[in-house]
Order: sequence, then C-alpha cells, then structure tokens
Amino acid sequence: MTAIYKMEKNPPKKDSGKKVVLHPRIVPWDTVSTDKLIEEASSSSTYTGGDLKGAVRLIADLLKEKLRDGYNVNLDGIGYFSVSLQSRPVEDKKELRSESVHFKNVNFRCCARLKRELKSMTLERYKEPKSTDFSPDEKERRLLWYLERHAYITTLAYQGLNGCSQYMARKELKQFVADGILIEDGTRRMCIYAKRPEPVEPSDTLVAEPNIEDGE
Repeated sequence: MTAIYKMEKNPPKKDSGKKVVLHPRIVPWDTVSTDKLIEEASSSSTYTGGDLKGAVRLIADLLKEKLRDGYNVNLDGIGYFSVSLQSRPVEDKKELRSESVHFKNVNFRCCARLKRELKSMTLERYKEPKSTDFSPDEKERRLLWYLERHAYITTLAYQGLNGCSQYMARKELKQFVADGILIEDGTRRMCIYAKRPEPVEPSDTLVAEPNIEDGE
C-alpha cells in the first residue's frame, strides 16, 4: 500500500528574513489500535487473540517496571526506551537533594534495522481537494452516486468527492454510519464505508395449506 504525504510550511523564525520553506509530512490513513494489531497478528499466525493480548500486556508491564528501576530497555526490531529526569537549575550538585529530582519523560530511539526497512516505503503526494461548499443534502447525493458505481468509499475518496478536509471527511462518514446510510468495515489497511443493504421485506403472499381430513 502507498503512504500519502503532503508538503507543509516550516514555522518561520522570528525576524529571520528567510523565505518560508516546505517539508514533507505523512498524512496518516488512521491510527491503528492495539486490538487491531492483535486481530491482524492472530489472523496471520497460530497465536490466539487472547494469547497475543496477554503477551502485549506482559511486555508493557515489564517495560514499565524496568524503566522505573533505572534500566534502559531494548525491544528487538523496535527500539530503545529510557527515562529522562528534571530538576530546578543549580550550579553545584550539593545544592540539590534526591527528593528534588523527578521523572520527566520516556525517550524512544528507533532501532537501526527498523529505520533501514522503512527506507523502502512507497510514497505518493497527497492531492489537495478543491474547496467546495456543498450542502449536507448535496454531499449525501454525491456519496450515493459514488456508491452506485463503486463497492465502497474511503476517507480519501470522500475528501476528493466533496472537497473537504480529512477531519471533516471522517466526521461526516461517521455521521452517515450513525444515520444508517453507511456501514463501516475494517480491513487490514484502512476503514472502508459501504452502502447499508436494504432490508428484505417479508412476502405478503400467504400460502394456505389444504386442510384435508381423513375420509374426505
């Protein structure tokens, strides 16, 4: 699958007088939850979802315990975790007691192997949708027109269809789901939205069984 990026302006430095330059930034399809990762891992391995969920919880607890005890932690294929500290500024270490030193943050440094493997990722520039001001009814009409010609719609496709931001596309698609117009389905890569099937109406034709009694 192709990753999408867009060019964004660097924050200008005050009174620098330099031209505003751009930098590339990933446009995420979505945020993948732990449950989703476990579901995908379970479907492609012999481990059950319960086994994987327990393993993740155990690793998280051990990571917290080791960091709290003053260790650095290396998760193979992921990276290194360490703790940073903070205190008030002093000129002599004797001015500071241990009680005045506190936890600040957890630092993460990606491992070299993961960086190396990500260098081969496929990238495509994000196509900015033309800004539009469609009414809610017109957006729904355009959505249904699209779904008459396609099996499903993605967030990015909806952005281009109705000329809105990624945030608004997700919000409006979720509302269409809540209104019973769409159904949401999760794949391994992204969420897709399809038209909710029409309910099957029960037949009005009643078939009466003949009542034949013995001797008639």
